[in-house]
Amino acid sequence: MYELKNHTRTVVREILQEYISTTGIPCSCELCQADIMAFALNRLPAKYAVSLRGHIMTHWQSQAVQDRTRILSEIIRAAQKVASSPSHTI
Repeated sequence: MYELKNHTRTVVREILQEYISTTGIPCSCELCQADIMAFALNRLPAKYAVSLRGHIMTHWQSQAVQDRTRILSEIIRAAQKVASSPSHTI
């Protein structure tokens, strides 16, 4: 069976790591990062690929400034939401 990969998830993870390292968030534990990713991914369109060609095409498309800006915007929104109401006690 072929493996489906959601390229949006990969890009969200990359941009979230960049955001955390440059901006910082109140809590960057694994749970908070997972919550941020979940909130952001639920608001972004999934981009699945199976073949190498599909992976290359989705990677190329995701490098567009417009896509990266939208993803960063959703990450910021999600980070603010998680920061205001984390899933754990501090």
